[in-house]
Amino acid sequence: MIDDKIKYSTAFTAGALLTRETEAIIGSIINIEDFIVGKETVNYTVIPVNAESSKKRLKSEIEKRLRALNNPTLIDRFTTANKFTKNVILFYAICKTYPIIKHFMLEVVLNKWQNLDTDLAVSDFTNFLHRKMDHHPELEKITEKSIYKCGQVVIKMLIDLGMVIKNKLQKIDVDTTILKECNLVGDYWFMDVALLNDIEKQEI
Repeated sequence: MIDDKIKYSTAFTAGALLTRETEAIIGSIINIEDFIVGKETVNYTVIPVNAESSKKRLKSEIEKRLRALNNPTLIDRFTTANKFTKNVILFYAICKTYPIIKHFMLEVVLNKWQNLDTDLAVSDFTNFLHRKMDHHPELEKITEKSIYKCGQVVIKMLIDLGMVIKNKLQKIDVDTTILKECNLVGDYWFMDVALLNDIEKQEI
């Protein structure tokens, strides 16, 4: 049962997975533990985009995601991982930062997968967001244009993750060491986000 008391934010439209930008931030961190608790910050100029305003906005967004991840082991793993594993870690961080994306994965995407419905489009997220408005007044002031943008960004995240190809859901092969790290902090739900079946979850 999803907790209706959780406040939803749709501020994730600053960017999708932001892999390249996150690489720049993490590569500039001196002490991961200090960074996570806010004792260390990174200069926004390391962000590889041109506009200064974009650099500042992306720095703030990436720091928020990494601090929500709150896992020095996974941030350290990110530095040596291949691009796919980096993207998995980033999507896990996004789900922890934005419960609305986590709940979309658990309520819509997982349900579709279990019912052999592999079609996934922007409208699946926008319809989900509209349904959530009944119990989340914080969503009521969002414009239709912003709702559509949210759906576009979430689908872009899943495309970059390799989970959506040509509007079709695909199962991704997540490294079990990543999933075990999630489980260590009680985030067993990420196995469902990764579309694992009961046998696969038991093996982990």
